[in-house]
Amino acid sequence: MARTLAAIDAVRPSTEHTVTRLLTDPGALGPDELLTSDPLAFDLATYAGAVACGTVLRHSLRCRPQLIMGHSVGDIAALAVAEAITPETGARILSARHVLLGSLPSPAASDGAGMLALALPVAEVTGLLTVTGLLHTHAAADNAPQQTVVSGPLRELGILYELVRTAGVRCTRLASRAGYHHPQLTPIAEGLHTFLSTVDLQTPTIPLYSSTLAGPVHTHAQLRELAGHHLTRPVMFQASLRDLYRRGIDVFVDAGPGALLSPLIRATLPTATVISPLRGHPGLHLVERRLQALKGRSV
Repeated sequence: MARTLAAIDAVRPSTEHTVTRLLTDPGALGPDELLTSDPLAFDLATYAGAVACGTVLRHSLRCRPQLIMGHSVGDIAALAVAEAITPETGARILSARHVLLGSLPSPAASDGAGMLALALPVAEVTGLLTVTGLLHTHAAADNAPQQTVVSGPLRELGILYELVRTAGVRCTRLASRAGYHHPQLTPIAEGLHTFLSTVDLQTPTIPLYSSTLAGPVHTHAQLRELAGHHLTRPVMFQASLRDLYRRGIDVFVDAGPGALLSPLIRATLPTATVISPLRGHPGLHLVERRLQALKGRSV
């Protein structure tokens, strides 16, 4: 983990907000404060945590999955864990994206954009957006049978938030730098694609699966595009999980720090085995014990 964090820190001029400090010092800034004061450090720390944890599970614990899948911007971390890119290259991609996103209004600005998570199926959310005339808000992620994320202008999100809360539906404002998975980010996506065309890419040591395409990615062109899908394409996480299950994969390891995706997987696939080896603050022996369920299974 230390080597991974140091490699990512080396890409960026040293500041008090290095990812090593952010992820290991209890006195470092928290996510909400960091998102406002240093969004690039927030992005890099999120990425670094996922890459470091995924790398440890792959190599130190000899956990070899059949496929690796990211979620949203986690596709960049997935590329690094699968060794299609180096950890440093992923950090450079995020740095280039940071520069491109600098042209957008601040999330706090009146003309800014954001994201909401609603405890509703995607079909109901899509119908609700049509009926209410919120034409610039789109489904950004179909995460689970009862969780849909939408992306759009803050004005429309405010209307939707009040509407669904009045109806007794759970709705959560997501801390987000932009309204991701939205067609309005097409110019940003085009700029990032130009940068990605210059990035060194290797054949992944483990195959990658795209949760935006709900299918595997094979060619180098597809792998390059994968790193930018979070900008304009919706995440089809639920459809991806069901497709993988049909392919015979019935064990899913939530490889990031914590257990953010595990509840979504369990809600979508109640009969699958879902393991969150790094939830809480486990020691190495506890992590290894949690991974015993992987023996002889399709992960």
